[in-house]
Amino acid sequence: MIIRATQQLMRLSGIPPVKNTDEPALPFPGDWYASPVTRFDGSFTAIHFLHNPTRISVLVPGPFLDQSITILRERAAALLMRKGYGRLLFQYELLSTPVFYTTNSRRLLASMNQMRYEIDYHLSMPETIAEINLDRIEDIQLRYLFSTGKKTMDYTTADRILGEIMSKLP
Repeated sequence: MIIRATQQLMRLSGIPPVKNTDEPALPFPGDWYASPVTRFDGSFTAIHFLHNPTRISVLVPGPFLDQSITILRERAAALLMRKGYGRLLFQYELLSTPVFYTTNSRRLLASMNQMRYEIDYHLSMPETIAEINLDRIEDIQLRYLFSTGKKTMDYTTADRILGEIMSKLP
């Protein structure tokens, strides 16, 4: 499992930054991009994991990257099962050993920064931390529009990408 994290998250987690410019195997197992998100008052911190190329978002409570891998595996599996994509679970290779690298895609980081505003908003809406529903936020992010980069004004969602992959399975 390849995790590509922002410099800020690598520094916070005490992981030395390592560059790797190799492209991920498409569409699986792919890469997980990671960046921190926080509630507006700073009382809740999570890590936003975005899978490239399927674009699913998984939110893991806590600020440290190395400690979040077990929870990432659990939450990613739960998201895929909850949304009916359980047949794809093993293709993500969630149980493989994580390898940490710095991010290498400005385009994906730009998308994550844009998503961060929406995630921060949904983290900040509940009055208390106990009321934060990470599953609901992940479900909303499945419908987030991404530019495909293939044609002008051509957009897709993680839900649509997963649906296309599922339709190709025997």
